[in-house]
Amino acid sequence: MRGNQVRWRSLGMVLSMTCLAWIYGAVLLAQSEQVVDVTIKDFRFVTKQSPLRLGFPTVIKVRNEDAERHDFSSTMFEGIPTQIEKDGVIVYGRGVGGVFLDPKQDATIRFDMTRPGRHVFRCSIHPTMSGELLLLSAEAV
Repeated sequence: MRGNQVRWRSLGMVLSMTCLAWIYGAVLLAQSEQVVDVTIKDFRFVTKQSPLRLGFPTVIKVRNEDAERHDFSSTMFEGIPTQIEKDGVIVYGRGVGGVFLDPKQDATIRFDMTRPGRHVFRCSIHPTMSGELLLLSAEAV
């Protein structure tokens, strides 16, 4: 009887530790991805972001709230692997310039930024529309 209690207790501890490790791993994974929300509205880019850091996976979520087609493009994607998801289609590549968005459409852009600094994005259809992301190196944080 005593042996069964010890085994059940050990099994309970192992399961508890496994659950904690799974939860902790999920939290770390969620924190390792930095997200930037960009809304296109009234022919402007409205950006919501926390400080971006070098070497972390970056996700830009772009939503076109205007009644016209817009483009979200930037040289920040040049030469680095980039993934764009739009309308259920995922495109991978290097040198991806950006994405066109029809009214009420959205897209998700994933990449690992390796160059700190100020990175400008714009709409090639409407040249007066532009915005920027500021990427800090880890030492600057």
